[in-house]
Amino acid sequence: MIRFSAGIFLIAQVFVFMKANPLVGDHVFPADPREFPFIASIRRKFPEEQLNRKHICTGALITQKHIITAAHCCHFIQMHEIDVIVAEENWTTPNFIYEIDSWITYNAWARATGKTIEFLSNDVMIIKLSSPVNREVITPINITIWNEQQLHRTNAFMFGWNISSVNSGNIMLVKGQVTILTNRAYEHRLRLMTNEHHEITKNYLVSSADPYILSSCGDSGAPLVDKDNVLLGITLGTCPTVGWGNFSLEFYRQYIINLHVNVYYYREFFEYVITLFGE
Repeated sequence: MIRFSAGIFLIAQVFVFMKANPLVGDHVFPADPREFPFIASIRRKFPEEQLNRKHICTGALITQKHIITAAHCCHFIQMHEIDVIVAEENWTTPNFIYEIDSWITYNAWARATGKTIEFLSNDVMIIKLSSPVNREVITPINITIWNEQQLHRTNAFMFGWNISSVNSGNIMLVKGQVTILTNRAYEHRLRLMTNEHHEITKNYLVSSADPYILSSCGDSGAPLVDKDNVLLGITLGTCPTVGWGNFSLEFYRQYIINLHVNVYYYREFFEYVITLFGE
């Protein structure tokens, strides 16, 4: 029998993610949460002051009780230390805060079901809420039925958080438009830049924008969606981190891409968990 667990099993990413300000770029704009009612803020509680919560990652609501996010978001964190806020107009003083019932990573599910783990890194997990979200104001997102090749050149939106200061809970949802590339196309681009071969496996998607738009560590787990608000990917970070001599940071940034979990690859995992643990 499969059980959700507070334990997390992670294997290091092939790429090293760089940190940046949330969604760096000139074409990043405030987002109306009412347009994207499936976006969740995963926050860590502070024991000394329960009203003070710090945003650590983002997620996407795929049912009234299930959220997809990046597995590394909850590494070294216990379930009782975090909660979730979904589709709030005021994220600083939310009306609805949801507790965590359980969670499970892809690797834990695959081991429990005897499924072969094809890739070393599977940075995706499902969080189950203790109670369902408000159906009147919050709408889950649908998962794409298109694979990486079919999504080539698709325009998509990615999301991040504009946090006013390190010690402040004031955050604002922001968005930027990017274009999905095929993994092979970006591998070729990487060879031209670094003179080295880098493989981006089919459980990932890559995206870029011109001028550039880049994610931040606090944007991990954020949904990558198309114009119809269909979930295409889950943001992990940016890659690669390489030496560029005396080149400026502005020059460097235009050659970096955003790396996302390819949710199409993990559809069986999502469907199995939601069906088996739907209640």
